[in-house]
Amino acid sequence: MPSKLIDVREYTVKAHKRTIHTRTFNFVCKQCEKMTSRETYGPRPLYCETCRPPQAPKKSAAAPPKKAKPRAKVYQSGVDFQK
Repeated sequence: MPSKLIDVREYTVKAHKRTIHTRTFNFVCKQCEKMTSRETYGPRPLYCETCRPPQAPKKSAAAPPKKAKPRAKVYQSGVDFQK
């Protein structure tokens, strides 16, 4: 059987622990213009925790909700076809 290349777009990863390196940034908040510090693992934040509080991680949208199947409609007619 010949081998072939396929594109795998989804994959499952075994549960594991990961170390995330965080940094503490001292900066001036863009909204309230106060000197503040904030710990983050991403780029330098623009806002303090009071102006933009941390949010919960977003759920992945890998499986969109399924639509309900359409139901058959029953129509009432004023014409009687039985004779």
